[in-house]
Amino acid sequence: MRPSDDMLPGHGEPAAPREEREATERSPGRRAGGIAAQLAVRLLVLLVFATVMGATGITGTDGTPTERGTALATGCARVGPISASGLGWWWRCEATIRWDDGRTEQRTFKYSDLTPDNTTTPAPVERRELDNRGSNVVVASAGEWAPLGWALFAPLLGLALLGVRLPSRDAERRRRARLGIWPPALLAAGWWLVLAGGLGSGRLDLLGWVPVVVVVAGHAFLAVGAGFALARRRHGYPDVEPPVPVGGRLARANLLLVLGILGLGAALLSGQGPLGVLALAALPVVALGFGVRSRLVAGRLRALHPAA
Repeated sequence: MRPSDDMLPGHGEPAAPREEREATERSPGRRAGGIAAQLAVRLLVLLVFATVMGATGITGTDGTPTERGTALATGCARVGPISASGLGWWWRCEATIRWDDGRTEQRTFKYSDLTPDNTTTPAPVERRELDNRGSNVVVASAGEWAPLGWALFAPLLGLALLGVRLPSRDAERRRRARLGIWPPALLAAGWWLVLAGGLGSGRLDLLGWVPVVVVVAGHAFLAVGAGFALARRRHGYPDVEPPVPVGGRLARANLLLVLGILGLGAALLSGQGPLGVLALAALPVVALGFGVRSRLVAGRLRALHPAA
């Protein structure tokens, strides 16, 4: 006997009235708890944002170098887990800077830019003049990870603004999520691409533009995933979703798998360093992931609806 459409969750199965689904969500206790949780999440994300921006040294790339010298630490203290350096454990060092012209000054360095090793080994520093904003003294190597910081800048700010919502406990919503566009998959792919592209920036001997493309693709995935997540957060899942042809889904899944395998193989055989390989492999890994998921969803659809 051929299964009817109402046996396919999310494809012909009407949703319960939204008022009924959200009745418990409107209780004062649940609402207060949700607000408190979202405030805590946003505070945590802001702390992560401050930590990443400082630790990656994005401010160390601003301005034009006007002076160079060396910094010798006179004392270091371990700070954390929450401090002016953000989250984690860091070295905070007082140091004497000796400029090339012989002048000296005292500075404080955070984010482990200096460590106790620098009490005997001076670290090169430079003064960077900022347009109409004074100057900034940074360790010369502080901007090595700046591309990662810039890659994460917009996503972390967006996460702080939008917050995080745990998956629904509503069984009907979960069934629909298994067969439709799944925002967590889009968001996970976006974060992976942003991290891989940021870490791989400047690490390739050839195709140096690839990390930029990977980061831009990551931002696009995050934007689309956030859009779907917000739409479903506000409006829920549609009462009826059109049937999905399994044949077309399988063809797309197989194409993604082939492209992912070829791209991953090319990345591994490229002869680049580990972080360069990471950037080259980022998009192929996403293709493989979505190819595998598409095949799984197609299998579920075929089992529930053989004629799809």
